[in-house]
Amino acid sequence: MQSIEAIELNRLVIHGISNFTDEPEIADKEEILSEGLRHFFEEHIRNGLKSSSSKTGKFNGSDTTVSTCAAKIIERPEDFLEQSRVIGLWFAHQMERSAEVQTFLAIGLFTDPDTEDRYIALLKMDPIKAYVKREKSTGSFEQISILPDPTRQLLRYAIVRPYNDETRYDVIYRNQPASKDEDPETSTMWLDAFLEAYEVATPRQMTQLVVKETEKWISQNEEQLEEQEALQLRNAVRTMAQTEEIDVEAIAQRVLQDEQQREEYIGRLLDKGLTETTFSPDREWAERSARKTTYICDDGVKITGPSDVIDDVVQIMPKTPDRKTRLVVETRKFEQK
Repeated sequence: MQSIEAIELNRLVIHGISNFTDEPEIADKEEILSEGLRHFFEEHIRNGLKSSSSKTGKFNGSDTTVSTCAAKIIERPEDFLEQSRVIGLWFAHQMERSAEVQTFLAIGLFTDPDTEDRYIALLKMDPIKAYVKREKSTGSFEQISILPDPTRQLLRYAIVRPYNDETRYDVIYRNQPASKDEDPETSTMWLDAFLEAYEVATPRQMTQLVVKETEKWISQNEEQLEEQEALQLRNAVRTMAQTEEIDVEAIAQRVLQDEQQREEYIGRLLDKGLTETTFSPDREWAERSARKTTYICDDGVKITGPSDVIDDVVQIMPKTPDRKTRLVVETRKFEQK
């Protein structure tokens, strides 16, 4: 889902949920998608998919409420309104546990035009106070409530597909507290109670962990590692991070000759939070990261530059007898800042 580039909103309902009233305002018809309304919600969905603060989650099972409804909608889009009402009532029930007073839940069915796959967007839209002056009115400004526009990132949303035990995640979501002192029931309501899901690491987080922890492990074990082994391990990780799949156990088996070193290397990655030794990496991040090479030296000194030219400027010489690395920097242009 994180690779979706274009979206096409097909259907939309908006439920009004308030803890001031006995019953929620569950929509009994779909919204008419004018060009402006369609664009408004497509932008919100697109922002959610591309947000750097979004996380990924996994439904607790296929029988959870949201996953069940999503599966029925995606299989039979004509059931969208009926299943969206079920989701709205389920959300209203969970809202009773929170300290929030009023909100709106927008539910949209959208399609990825590149693949024709369907997804469900759940957008929690907390109303914003605004003041307007009616035309020809001589009185004061009137207070109204409006939906947050796409320039404001929503605190809570979810882009979902039905539960699938063969996929790493089913949900892209954000669950940002409205304030530092938000009550615990409200904080856990969105992910734990409403979505009935749990967080899993994103491909970017796992890719970053493997690349960064590999560098740290090499640095900490430089006296035990052969120089060629360290270079091969670093290059193998960075190369495989730009492919369809990265297998750190296969990398360790191929590069590290010592069995204990292999176990220590894999063990470090697992201890630091890696949940799978084989996964699909975030190729975009890996490719962007690979464009820059950084040499980390003693006392925090760093030498950084574009990967394709840094070796023309910085030469790594053979280690000295006391295991020190010598760097030779040759450059015509030199400035001290």
